[in-house]
Amino acid sequence: MVFETGLWARSLPTFAAGTLLAGTGIGPVFHGGVGVAQRLADPRRRADLLSAYSPAYTGTIVPTPALGLLDQTINQDFATLILAVAVMATTLASALSRPATTMA
Repeated sequence: MVFETGLWARSLPTFAAGTLLAGTGIGPVFHGGVGVAQRLADPRRRADLLSAYSPAYTGTIVPTPALGLLDQTINQDFATLILAVAVMATTLASALSRPATTMA
């Protein structure tokens, strides 16, 4: 939301900070996911499991072209707001639909 705040406030430092936060956040998330997958996966099936990360990582770029398409039809501020709400809703829905797990 720092990104979105910077956009609406027309604040380049806030916008840049939000962009940096988002960009630096995705790396550790994927690194952690790969680490957990490698620890839990059957060694003979590890490549199968890790191959799923390629489409997942590709999914992180979808908001950029989506924003470009929305920006062509509506105001950039509202396009970004719609996209931010969609990403947050998708993230929340995904987190709530995951079964509880325990780590040994």
